[in-house]
Amino acid sequence: MKPLGLKFRLEELSAEGRAFKGELTPEVLADALEGIVGDLGYRSLSPASLEGTAYRSGGTEVIVDGRISTRVGFDCVRCLASREFPVDLRRDLVLVKRTPTSVTEEDAPDDEELDDDIETFDGDEVDLSDVFRQELLVELPMNPSCDHIEGATCSKIEQSDEAVEAQVDPRWAKLLELKKKMN
Repeated sequence: MKPLGLKFRLEELSAEGRAFKGELTPEVLADALEGIVGDLGYRSLSPASLEGTAYRSGGTEVIVDGRISTRVGFDCVRCLASREFPVDLRRDLVLVKRTPTSVTEEDAPDDEELDDDIETFDGDEVDLSDVFRQELLVELPMNPSCDHIEGATCSKIEQSDEAVEAQVDPRWAKLLELKKKMN
């Protein structure tokens, strides 16, 4: 059986589940990533591949077990070096069909009552691209630096012990000498 795309109809799902597969284009990702970290920003380096399984549960409830993989470029906020952030996320999500109701502000649930793991969809069509695009955005660091990349360091920031000592306030010099004696 051919896997579902990222957009499918609710009637195409069963309790046994169906595989889905697709990708988010670099253009779609660029629109989502633009301006997150100001001018430094994130850049889409490759399409984001999505795959997993979607299950129908409880009539209009959809359970999704999926993975998104891509590479995102950024400039380190400390040293401004151009870096690459690999993203490989696996998520379990619950999507519930949104019901049109006339809810007054008094009847609206408090933020504490809403479950963060529940997403909604309209009509009989489920679109996983928006859901996973949001998951990608939430995963990215707010202030991306070399520290977020395994094995990378901010080369312009690293200083030798002598350079640090030269910057020490003279009022703390005696404590620095004491520290040297203790080591």
